[in-house]
Amino acid sequence: MEILQELPVDKWPELREKLKKLWPLNLPGYYTLYINLKYPKLREAFHFKVYCPDGDVENGFLGFFDINTQKSVVLFSVKEDTSKIEEALLKTKVLDRSKKVCYDIVTSLTAKIFTRLKGTNGFEICEIYPADMHYLVGTTGPFKDLRAPDNTYLSRVKEEHIQRVDETWPYQHSSSHFYFSTLAAIGLSYGLYSSDTHELISWIFINENCFLCHFYCEEKFRKRGYGEFVLKSAANDLLKDGNDVYCYTVPGNEKPQTILKKLGFVRIDDSAFVMVDNPGKNN
Repeated sequence: MEILQELPVDKWPELREKLKKLWPLNLPGYYTLYINLKYPKLREAFHFKVYCPDGDVENGFLGFFDINTQKSVVLFSVKEDTSKIEEALLKTKVLDRSKKVCYDIVTSLTAKIFTRLKGTNGFEICEIYPADMHYLVGTTGPFKDLRAPDNTYLSRVKEEHIQRVDETWPYQHSSSHFYFSTLAAIGLSYGLYSSDTHELISWIFINENCFLCHFYCEEKFRKRGYGEFVLKSAANDLLKDGNDVYCYTVPGNEKPQTILKKLGFVRIDDSAFVMVDNPGKNN
């Protein structure tokens, strides 16, 4: 019998509550479920499905995204014992081991699983990339007196500018144009534009895991507070509903880390994302 059993959408709220047992470590799992419940078009576009080992929410979950050619997985345990998650990774037939898979959100707890599995059957090519997780508690409340800088306006990122967004992303792939276009169409993008030329100056997205991603300001417009404004604008849409805000930075990337610290974000976990690539290998 297949170890991973799909969890119906109406059971996701129950799973979200279980994730609070390890807080704020499981915050990303909680908000991944939240945003895909809030935006059905998002989970449909990215084919998001949730599976629990043995169908039991007490065993945590694996979430699968299928974004055209890009396959990604998130995984969370609701307890310190991650043995069921590890067993599922080894035994499941849901996971196509012949394709490259990105494990998008790996906490310091679940990273230990990949450290153990690296080099074993199905995980022969397993690269672990560190990431710092930053967190702003939802009770902070929205940033006040937020106004667009002079001669600018805030808008969702327009379709004609998605190409520029895509080409500046360090993790660009064959489906990333579709990825950002979808997020923008659903209303999860924030672009600051010049009122005079309608040029896109700075942008940020809320992604399918509900974290702030691809925070960018065009070089000629930097050091004017434009990036900070779009970051606050995106954060406010989450904070106004009492939601926490989180994001990731590459260790040592001081510029965004300085802005995050200034705005009250706290670094809370040594996280990672993991790439597993075993070409030609079947389940």
